[in-house]
Order: sequence, then structure tokens, then C-alpha cells
Amino acid sequence: MKRTTRLAAALAVVVAVASVSLAAPAASAGTRAESQADAVVDPVAPLPRIAAGPGRTLVNTETGEQFRPRGFNYVRLTPMPSAPANPYHSTFEPGTYDAARADQMLADLTVKGYDTVRVFVDPGNGQDNLVGRPHGLGHGDADRSPANAAYLDNLADFVRRAASYGLYVLPSLDAFPQNGYYRDIIVNSPQPVNIEGRNRSFLYEGYIRAKEEYLRVFTSEMQARLGDLMSTFLALQLDNEAYLDHTQAPFHQFSGTVTVAGRTYSMAVAAERQAAADDGFVAYADRGVAAVKAVDPELMVTMGAFTNLAVGKAFDGLSGLCGGVRCGDVRYPVRASVLTRESGLDFFDIHLYLMTGRTLKAQLDSMEWSRVVGPVINGEFGTERKWFGNDIQRGRQALVEHQVATCSYGISGWLYWTWDTDEDPTQRLFFTGAEAGGVIGSALSPRIRPNPCGVNQVRVPALVVFPLTAAERVKARPEFRGYQGDDVVTLTVGGEQVGRADGGSWQWRLVPTRDLPLGEPFDAVFRRYRDGRLFDVVTKQDIVLGP
Repeated sequence: MKRTTRLAAALAVVVAVASVSLAAPAASAGTRAESQADAVVDPVAPLPRIAAGPGRTLVNTETGEQFRPRGFNYVRLTPMPSAPANPYHSTFEPGTYDAARADQMLADLTVKGYDTVRVFVDPGNGQDNLVGRPHGLGHGDADRSPANAAYLDNLADFVRRAASYGLYVLPSLDAFPQNGYYRDIIVNSPQPVNIEGRNRSFLYEGYIRAKEEYLRVFTSEMQARLGDLMSTFLALQLDNEAYLDHTQAPFHQFSGTVTVAGRTYSMAVAAERQAAADDGFVAYADRGVAAVKAVDPELMVTMGAFTNLAVGKAFDGLSGLCGGVRCGDVRYPVRASVLTRESGLDFFDIHLYLMTGRTLKAQLDSMEWSRVVGPVINGEFGTERKWFGNDIQRGRQALVEHQVATCSYGISGWLYWTWDTDEDPTQRLFFTGAEAGGVIGSALSPRIRPNPCGVNQVRVPALVVFPLTAAERVKARPEFRGYQGDDVVTLTVGGEQVGRADGGSWQWRLVPTRDLPLGEPFDAVFRRYRDGRLFDVVTKQDIVLGP
């Protein structure tokens, strides 16, 4: 990865920081969430840019300190209209986007000390377009727009909310919008020769041109909506899991040639077959990086992959043989050892899942890990319930041990799969971060385990709100008191911030700035902020004031 020059330039950038926000994000009109963190009184301050640093590190460009992404994948799913058994990513779909649920997730992650959330951008689906049920960014051949504006508005709303909580966003941008605008780019490109199916995404000029345009459009549209808040993007991810299919041309037979990125390769020679795949991925990645950075030079670009072990493969020229027999899984992952050395990607994202008989060492060895360079994050890790007898406590311990073990392999970021995805039968096979009172969310919490490479926990004193005294309970503006309030404490009632205590000592006192309801129950939400970030939330339910 060509990172040294970029880092020096990034560290030289002076970032203008607005006043500190002590509340949730300002939402777009019509999408404002009625949630625990809905009192927006201060402007959202841009987060510092993150850049690739020396060795295996990512760094905060304002402080020069190492930044280690820790967080979750946030995923909402809806059955595909053309194939209901298969879901699509509907997180930001107009009419489906749940701003309140997203906001609550961001607040929960912030209170636990996390700093990053990974999401998926839906490009649409050709078959769903054909049955008249479009979704995502592309709505079929008649749609000549570069992207669905309403969809991007929802994504921008999410990013603003994340920024106000101090959380970075990593969006995965697979394929390109499925519509007439991008079809025309493909039609006006040279037609593919001996490249079919999935393999066109990475090896065929027409598809790569469409992807370049998508990345340019996406970055420009987000820049127009977000301005300085573009720094909220940790990076743009070209692909969730990049792979080629050995059953499709040019790898489906051991004869003929294919031309990729201006060079011709023989499909009869294993080394040349592998080189076609490797060189194709590098050229694809570099063109994607260039498209993004032409719009925003400081925005990082990454790519994700599963391991060879996950699909029973080796980097053998896409032979299609697994243990001497025909492979059951058609996928061959991108070769990280080549991509991290030869492409312009800022960092790499490896996906590692826990299962019986699959060790961390074996997974990484299958990816030639000793030859991988530069920053690497574990952008998906998790486990199915069956491997731990559906015992989340056993799973929790194994996941902590996995995180600690990855540190010795130079991995410096962890995003768990998933926070709370429960819409799909397949996803219900996995432990989530939020279930069972947040067992896994707490076990991996940076607030409880500040050092991800160790198992030691620290005690975090919680915000305490005392019960109202009898003398105060009859007032419309009672004095609330509590302790662990050396930071800022705010009071929100009915979605409106109605009081604030600026701390200064371990005990705090707060009197509302307006009358509260008398004679009817209401919830009082107290938030504690440290260094401008939400640190704790306590809700006192069904308070009734009056004689």
C-alpha cells in the first residue's frame, strides 16, 4: 500500500473544529427520531480524519495517535421481491429507514465506548427491477439518474447522527447502481472477451468504468450533503468480500487466453491464471482509489475479503480443485498479500469467524499472512450459536479471546457481526451484540476493556440520579440531584433538553429551565457527557409531579 506520502499530507491538514456537541444529530426534515438522544442544541463538529500510518497502524491526523476501529456492523434486511428467501440490505431504503432505531443503536455504541459502525449501501437488483419492485440506488433501465437522491439523503442523515456521537462510518459499496445510467456506460465500453458473470465485476473494462463512475458520484453526492462531515467516513469500501468464480470465464476451462488491464494471460498455465486474478484485482482497486480521491483526496479506500480456509481454497491459479476433488464452493477470494503490497488501498479488511476446528492461525495462514503488509482490520467477526451450544456466555469468552489473539497478527480494528440483526433466519443463527442485555456488546466494550489486546477490565462508575425528595416532587421545576457528575449532565423530557449541569465536582444539581408536566407521568432522560461525547444514559420512568 502506497501510504507514506498520504499520511504526511493528512497530518499537515488543519481541520477546523466547531463547538462541541453534547447531543444527538440534527436529522433531515421528516426523519427526525423520537429517541433517547433527540435533543439537538449544538452544531455537529467534524471528526478528525483518520489515515493509514506507519506499519500496521491507522492514525488520528489531528493528534498523530493510533486509531483502532472498534464497533459493529449495523444491518437491516428485507426479503428480495424476486427471491424472498434472499434478503437485501434495506437499512437506508426510503420508506423503510428507521432513523429512531439507528439513533438508539448509535447512542448504545457510544455509551459503551465504541468508535465505528459499518453499514451496507444497496445498489439495487436487476431481477427486482424486472418484477416492478425496485429498491436501493438503481431502479432499472428507465432510471437514468446517477443515484437515488432519497436513498442518499437517508444515508447522509445516518452519517450526521454518527458524527454527533463521535462515531465513524464505514460503508460497503458493492457493485454499482442497477439502472440505465450505468448500463449506458457498459454498453458504450468495449464488449468483454472471455470474461463472464461475477468475474466481469473485477476484470471487464465496462464494469470497472461503471464502478469508477459510481464511486465518483457517491463521493460527490455525499460531499454535497455532508460538507466537513465527510470526515465521519472512516473509508469507503469497494467491496464487502471480493472474489472470483472459477466456474465462469476465463477460469472455467484450462485453454485460451484473457486480456486484463492491458496484459494477456494463458489460461492453460496455473501461474498465469493466478496472475490474471491478482493483477486484475490490483488494477481494479487502483482505479477505485483514484475515483474516490479525485473528489476527496483525504478519504481512505479499503476492500474486504473472507479467507481461503472459509471456502476450502488455495491460491493455485483458480484450479477449482479442493483436496484433489471438484470444489463445492465456487469462490476464490482476493489475494491480500498481493493487494496490500501493490495496490493503492489505504488498509485491508479481513473477515474471520469462529467455528469448531477452524483456528485463527489456520485462517490467516491460508491468506499468506506473513506476506501481508500495512494496516488490517477485522471488519467482520462473530460466531454461530451452534458452536457454543447456544450458550452466549461461552461465546462471549471465545470472542474476547479471538480479539486478543488477532493483535499478535498485526490486526488493529474489530467490527462485530452484527449489532442486532434479527430479520433473517440465517442471521438468527449468530449471536448479536445487543441480545441478552448486551452480553457481547459489553464484553468487547472499549469502555470496559480499553486495551483490545488484553482481557483486563476496568470499573466504570455509572451516573446516579437520586429519587426526588417529597419537597421537590410537588414542584413544576424540581431540583434533580445525583453523583458521578463531574462531567456535563443534561435532562431531556419529551424529546426536548430542559436542563443542564456543568459538573465541576462529583455531585451535581440540575433545575429544569421550564415547567415540567404536573399530574401526569413522564420519562426524564439524564445524559452524561465526557469530553463532548455521550458517556452514560439513565432514564427515570413515569415520574409524576404535583401535590
